[in-house]
Amino acid sequence: MSLIDYRSLYKSRVLDQFEPLIHKTLSRLFISQTHVNYQDYFQELRIKLLDIEATFDGDAMGKDRIRFVAYAGQGLKWHLLSILRKNSRQKEVSVEDITTLAEETIMPIESSKAAVLSFLEEIRRRLTLEEYELVLMLCDDTFTIEEIAEYFGIRRQTVYKRRAKIVSKIEDLKYLLLKE
Repeated sequence: MSLIDYRSLYKSRVLDQFEPLIHKTLSRLFISQTHVNYQDYFQELRIKLLDIEATFDGDAMGKDRIRFVAYAGQGLKWHLLSILRKNSRQKEVSVEDITTLAEETIMPIESSKAAVLSFLEEIRRRLTLEEYELVLMLCDDTFTIEEIAEYFGIRRQTVYKRRAKIVSKIEDLKYLLLKE
């Protein structure tokens, strides 16, 4: 066997040994196996795991295995969070999606679409992209504060502080919601 064969065999062993860590990382960030991008994220994390193992300052498969699991777990989590952030910023949201979300979560159903669009356009102008994204996530009741904090890589208390800051920035816009 050549040196190249040994390296590829070693990489295969690393991937086999630590594949459960990849699944756990995906699960920790609420990405189930039925998620549309699960396989893509899984492959990204396999590549990252090999990078992490290559730069690890110990024996990942031997005596330093426990330390490696903790180190790789953190590295995989932060890498996946970066991928998710990048993907969420690239994703285009249609006006219909925003209108539907606002009608379901911000305003009563009988509200007019014009008022919703006017409100959303104005808050989009006043807020940064990250603040606007936070507003949409806070309005979507499928996200918990913990999930939102994990998504942005901040603490729960920081989510509450940012929410208060956003409210103060857009508080005077409530008249747009009350128009009929």
